[in-house]
Amino acid sequence: MGMPGGGIPVVRLHYSADPTMTPEKVADLRARYTSEARFRRECEIQYEALEGELLYPQFNRERNIVQPFDVSDPDYWTIWMGLDPHPRTAHGLVWEAFNKHGDQLVIGELWPEIGTRYGASDGGRWSTRDYAEAIKFFEGDSMTKPSPFRWARGKKLHVGGRRFMDTFGKAANSGATDAAVQDENFFETYQRLGNELKVNLAFQSALKGHENLAKAQDTIARKLNPSDGGGPPIMRVFADCYETIDEFENVRFPEGTPERPADERPITYQKHCLDCIHYIETARPGHILRRRMVSQPPSNAPGAR
Repeated sequence: MGMPGGGIPVVRLHYSADPTMTPEKVADLRARYTSEARFRRECEIQYEALEGELLYPQFNRERNIVQPFDVSDPDYWTIWMGLDPHPRTAHGLVWEAFNKHGDQLVIGELWPEIGTRYGASDGGRWSTRDYAEAIKFFEGDSMTKPSPFRWARGKKLHVGGRRFMDTFGKAANSGATDAAVQDENFFETYQRLGNELKVNLAFQSALKGHENLAKAQDTIARKLNPSDGGGPPIMRVFADCYETIDEFENVRFPEGTPERPADERPITYQKHCLDCIHYIETARPGHILRRRMVSQPPSNAPGAR
């Protein structure tokens, strides 16, 4: 067996075929999995084990939800962002913060459903410009930021990590109404709008594919569990990120036995914010130490020339 990406061990045969697998070893192997269903799927060759299972049964309100606090200081927190674009439905946006101790927080989100306070002013679907302006607003120093960015009122947010977007954005129409930009993809449109609005909206393509997303999901599942010794989990969510919390609690694998691993895609519930988190996680995000400007020593200092 191997350990791809430091995650779940890959077991190619039912463990009962190995005469050295004692009950103690089986228990140890079982403990390495993020859920009983995944253990049965991989080790007991029960391909239907994930049928109808929650994608993240590890998520627990008591340990994974935290009241918002200030994470705007880039010396202590590095902010990353993910965007899940769609040509007909709303775009999902998520911001995450990481510190040097390995803590990971979902600190902000945007899911502008029609009919909510986040809905477009004319009652219709948001344009790409609406999203670009919202990003600038949330990351600016306004004192009127709504939930879930209330904690950042009056504080500028610096995305010191990277911004990721689903690769679908390269093939999709931006939704612009003027003929001059109708053929632009979302990556190009956000870049152009960022230049106009004086905000960096350069997105990178997220890693996709079953293997990359499966590894990201496994990593997130482990981070949702308590730390070694029963300490707080690595990954938590600000209490005002209602959509993200809702998706963590409701996204499931589809009913029916999959014919191949690629069919084991979580469906039956919207998961646009979770997709953003998956895109960020595939890049192995973390805290990025800022470069500090070191002043030149005075000319009369020892060793100065």
